[in-house]
Amino acid sequence: MIVSTLKKQGDNYVSVFKWMVSSYYRREKKSFWLIQLLMGISVGLGLLWLLGVITGLNHLNDNQYLLNLELSFLIDFFALPLWLWLSVLSVAGLLGAGGVFLSYHIGVKSIIRYQVYLVHRLLKTINQTDQVDWLSVVEDEPRKKAQRIIKMGVQMTGLVVRRLIRMLIPLFTSLAAFVVLIKLDSGLLLNLIPLAILYLVALYFINRHAARNQVKLIGVSEKSNKQMGAVVDDMLYQNKSFGSEVEAEVEQSGYRLFSQLRYRRRLVEIHVVWVNTLFLVLGSALIVLDFATEASNQKIDWMHLILFLVALRYTANGLQQMASATVAFSRFLPETEMVYQLLHAQAKSHEEELKGVVFYFDSRNGVEPLLPQLLKLQFAAENCVQLDHQMFDDSLNKYKQGNCWVYSVRPVKFKQAVRRHQKNISNIICREGCQIKRYDVKTFLNEFNPQKIWLRTKSSYSDYDDEMD
Repeated sequence: MIVSTLKKQGDNYVSVFKWMVSSYYRREKKSFWLIQLLMGISVGLGLLWLLGVITGLNHLNDNQYLLNLELSFLIDFFALPLWLWLSVLSVAGLLGAGGVFLSYHIGVKSIIRYQVYLVHRLLKTINQTDQVDWLSVVEDEPRKKAQRIIKMGVQMTGLVVRRLIRMLIPLFTSLAAFVVLIKLDSGLLLNLIPLAILYLVALYFINRHAARNQVKLIGVSEKSNKQMGAVVDDMLYQNKSFGSEVEAEVEQSGYRLFSQLRYRRRLVEIHVVWVNTLFLVLGSALIVLDFATEASNQKIDWMHLILFLVALRYTANGLQQMASATVAFSRFLPETEMVYQLLHAQAKSHEEELKGVVFYFDSRNGVEPLLPQLLKLQFAAENCVQLDHQMFDDSLNKYKQGNCWVYSVRPVKFKQAVRRHQKNISNIICREGCQIKRYDVKTFLNEFNPQKIWLRTKSSYSDYDDEMD
């Protein structure tokens, strides 16, 4: 059971990952490759600057060093005046830094275009209520969740995609640097295998922690915001005086836990950097120790050691950037998954069309503005009348001879209207949570208990006392 659940979750993660990357690539193919080009040039120029400075310093220390390399262009280059070759290398380094800046600038513009595209697609999906069953994705709180997906989900998706599309060059860089490490000293590299395994295990737990933390944050934030809002209202309207009672309410609101989870989310990437730094420091120490031990009886080839450490640094840097991207994916997976599910909602066949005047009650919180679309999708209902509308009686009389759906989310008023119009009602349908029940008028009047329904979802019916009056 656990294995099948994990496999299903893994397949879903892969689906979301593929969708994000492929949908962005189809829209922003030119920007994608321009970003990769600029990043590649930046890495190349940065490496040229670093190796050039190291080689130049070694040449200044030992002017015979370059002769051993048998590279005439290097001999000619470093034979130039110091200020000249150092200026050339500095320009290369500056251009590399400029390439990184430009790639970020192009990437941000590209992601904004992609986010606007996602918003357009989401709005189009929501508009196609009669064709696409998107309401099933946000069934418990359709209005609130739909707004959250458009406002926050799209932004989080754009943030994750921006990280993911910048993984390609770090991946190639780390692979190339790893090959260099093997070429330089494969035996020395074997000493890092235990440390590398610990590094990967640490990244796994960081990603898992990030995903779980985000799920907890979503669950806590709504409750904390509501309760803190009530505390603020009490202060604004002078309902209470600040004291130990208010302090206790702040503590009970979950604000402390909410703040902790928020900071944990932000600290995830710092943890990645921290683990990466530990790996690099400990790995460098092991390499230097092993290198010095093996060369204790002979002169140490410091240039060989420096090149090995540079290659290790580029390998670790590439791994860090890829790890940061995967952590971002884990952190914001709940938001991006909702965007994915809404855009990939399935078409739903209409249920059997009901004839005559149908009274429909729905107990779900926040669903009232969407009920006409929901009824059209689920029951092919074309003529929908809101029970609480001031023109209700006129509208009902207009459709007595045809099909008319009368909907409401207010249990007391709904039952009163059923009792008043029972002679004209053909069917009564009530939805409580996930259950849909169909009644005849007599059974409904005997069984339907407005107070019981209201107590179950009283946060949705702040005007219950007004109804009773």
